[in-house]
Formats: sequence, C-alpha cells, structure tokens
Amino acid sequence: MATPPTVKAVRVRLDYTQTDGFLGGNRFYLSYDGSAPDGATLNTLATGIRTAWATDIAQLVNADWSLTEVDCLDLASDMGASGYDTTAVVGTLSGTALPAEVATNVEFDIARRYRGGKPRMYLPGQVTSNMANPGSWTSGWESAVNTDVPLFFTAVEALSPGSIGTLKHVNISFYSGVYTTTPPWRGPGYKYPPKYRATPLVDVVGGYATKLEISTQKRRRRATTP
Repeated sequence: MATPPTVKAVRVRLDYTQTDGFLGGNRFYLSYDGSAPDGATLNTLATGIRTAWATDIAQLVNADWSLTEVDCLDLASDMGASGYDTTAVVGTLSGTALPAEVATNVEFDIARRYRGGKPRMYLPGQVTSNMANPGSWTSGWESAVNTDVPLFFTAVEALSPGSIGTLKHVNISFYSGVYTTTPPWRGPGYKYPPKYRATPLVDVVGGYATKLEISTQKRRRRATTP
C-alpha cells in the first residue's frame, strides 16, 4: 500500500456512545499555520473541542447519547503526535428518543465543485418532536441545527493551544483516481483501489447546511460493544 500523503492539519474524531451500547462518530479536519503540535498541545485542543461541544452541540443530542472521546491526530508527518479527551458529555435534548440509526445530515459547504460525495457530518440523538413527518425534520429543528453547528465550529477555530497558530475548519481530499489491477491482486476479480494524491487538496469550509430529509446511519445498528 502507498504511504498516505502528509498535510499540515489535525484530524478530529468525535466518538459517541448510546445507552444501549450503540456507537457513533463524526470526523473533521482543522488546518493550522503554526508549529506541528505535540501530544500535550493536542490534549489541550481535544479538551477545548469537548468544551465547545458541551456548549453548542449537546442541546442537539438527546440524553441517550454521550460524547465519550475527542481524538486529535496531527497529519503533518507519518510520526505526527496524537491527543485526546475522554471526559463524557451527555446530550441535553429532551423528548422521546428516535432509533439509534436516525441522524441529521449537516453538509459542509466548500467553493470547489466536483462530482462525488460532499463533506458532511451526521448528528445522532434526535427525538420524535423534531420530526415534521416520517421523512422530514421540522423547519424549527433545521433552524436550530443551522444555528448551533456554526457556533461550534467558530468556537473550535478560536482555539489556539501551544504554538499551533490559527485553526481553520477544512475538508481534505486525499484520493484522486484509482489503480487498475488484474487478478490475483487480493483475491479473484478486478480491483480498483483509490490512488493517493501526491499533495492533498484542502478546501476551507465556508458554511453549513442542514438537510430537511431525515438521514440514517445503518452501521450504528451493528456498532455495539461486545
């Protein structure tokens, strides 16, 4: 396998746990213009992100779900440091919880146009009162998410632990095109694994758009603890 390309950014992973053991998560990237962070700096960053989540996102998630870990990984080298915060934050949205796989889709707006999937996050933990009908959220729920998600990322971008410098919420494209191989590469049949870009393509996220359609993450139904 080819070595992943490096980029001056931090990958942030938010891990969620539901009271019945179902798991969820969000992942996003932050570019930085200062020095490559060490582990202590990334621990501080993770704590700041957890605090921002408690302030701006917890009210969008019902009490069946908790943020259980914030994991930060520096991508500037293949030996980049990592840091984390494991202080749990319980959601505060009241109401009758919807099934674990139900989610709100929030797209990250970028200027570049291309064919293919767009950056987004799927928030878990909605309640029945957020539904307008079996297929759509209420306009009030859409408005609430459109307000609170940007506040969260604004708070995250305001963090600047250590000498990491200015943080920006970005989307990073690591792949372009595919390799074409013939059997028996990893078993019978043709395989088309994606190609890494020589230099990752970084797009600044300029806005957020909540989809009215109710989304699902079916993997949550399988992602249970042993």
